[in-house]
Amino acid sequence: MSDEVIHRVIQVMLISITPAAELRVAIPWGIAKGLDPATAFLAAVVATWVVIVPTFVILDLFYARFLSKVSLVRHLVEEIRRRGHSYVERWGVLGVGIYVSLPLPGPGIYSGAILAWLFGLPRRQAIIALVLGVAASGVLVATISTGVIALIRKLMNSYGGY
Repeated sequence: MSDEVIHRVIQVMLISITPAAELRVAIPWGIAKGLDPATAFLAAVVATWVVIVPTFVILDLFYARFLSKVSLVRHLVEEIRRRGHSYVERWGVLGVGIYVSLPLPGPGIYSGAILAWLFGLPRRQAIIALVLGVAASGVLVATISTGVIALIRKLMNSYGGY
């Protein structure tokens, strides 16, 4: 693997662990920057998986004592509860995986972990659901991104090669 490819893979991984972006931004960015879709997918998914356990640990250790005292954090947590409770109520632990798999802004790994934590879902089962949800989301994002980026490139080439 060339230095340039390694550099792009690291960038995709860093974008993937950024709460506002996650793999929904990282995968299309990596593909647009020339990474093979499978490489962008793997880098984004693996990086996202890495944050699952630390997110639970941070919530366990710091939410009640510190984070809950910050109104913005409380608001975000309540918004996640509001948006995700129907998934958990309907499908239980599987609902967290379904919620995370949606390739939309909002229901990513952090919100999925928070949702599982809020509802006190069994940790191991929740982690498995999150891992599978991230993988499903990654497949959807990579598939959609590959097609959209190819179409954009084709259109740009047909209009004078911009």
